[in-house]
Parts: sequence; structure tokens; C-alpha cells
Amino acid sequence: MPRTAQAPGGTPEVAGLAVAGLVDRRPPPVTVLGGKKPGSTKGRIWAYIGDAEHPYSVYDFTMSQARDGPATFLTGYHGFLQADAYTGHEGIYIDSQGTILELACWAHARRKFYDARTNAPRNANQVLELIHQLYDVEDRGLSIGERHTLRQQKSTPILDRMERAVNKMSVRNLPKSAMGCSPC
Repeated sequence: MPRTAQAPGGTPEVAGLAVAGLVDRRPPPVTVLGGKKPGSTKGRIWAYIGDAEHPYSVYDFTMSQARDGPATFLTGYHGFLQADAYTGHEGIYIDSQGTILELACWAHARRKFYDARTNAPRNANQVLELIHQLYDVEDRGLSIGERHTLRQQKSTPILDRMERAVNKMSVRNLPKSAMGCSPC
């Protein structure tokens, strides 16, 4: 049974729904009963969430967390994909030959700086404050166009300040320290 077919406009059509601005994350395991072997096994349910223009959520079940499931599901998709830092996703971006563009997740970077507060509270909290300012820009009920404009006005300068601050900090931090590994 095909999971994805190309829809007009370059977005996949999944179960009759056009999905855009997909968010794909590595799901926790779910217990699956039945099958060829007695007992239970683990499967995965992947969530794909549309944007304001395509307000749909689509779920895809696979028997593993391997990238094959999402890669098959996204066959023919052209656009952005936001996913967690799971290394299996890298192949999806690479194999798409530029048709699927990676959108990074600030939660993972934020967590590293949050964990570094114990050893370098001043530096870590400085970066956390800048990340908080980025979240404030996103946390407004704006249209896609309005959000894009606001990002250019507000987020770009915040990111520039963050880059300068992290570069300045990196000179003073040991590579294997909490702050030295935070941008990793």
C-alpha cells in the first residue's frame, strides 16, 4: 500500500490530505501485539504535522525507528522538515538532494546550555536568555508571512548577538567542558 503520492504543488498527498511544513520526530516505542512471533514487540508511530495552510496531522506506523519509514513516507516531498537530532534523519536530507531542507530544533541546543548552568552559570544563562528571546518571537499568533517578517526584524539580530557571544565564550572554555560542548 503506497503511503505517499505526489500532489500538485510539490507536497505529498497522504490519505487524501495535502501536508506541508512537516514536523517529524523520533517517536517513543509502542507495544505491538500479534504477528508471527508470540508475545509483543515494539513499533513506532511517526507524527507529521501540517502548517496553517495545511492544518492536518498524519500518523505513520513502522515496526522500527530506522529512517526507512520516514524516508518512504516522505518520498516525493519537497519542502522543509523539522526533526529532532536523531542521526537517522541526516540521510533523509542528504538523499533528497536538496528537495527536503532541514529545520533545526532549538530545544536540543537549549538543553545543552541549560545543563551547562552548573559549571558556567553566567555564560549559560546569557545564551539561555537569547534563546528565550527567540522563543518570544515565535510565540505570537501570526500568519506565516507576518512571522517571517518579524523573524527578519527580531530573530536575525538575536542570532547575530548569540553567535558573537558564543564565539567569544569559546575562546575561554575548554573543549570538553560543559560550555565547550554546548554548541555541539
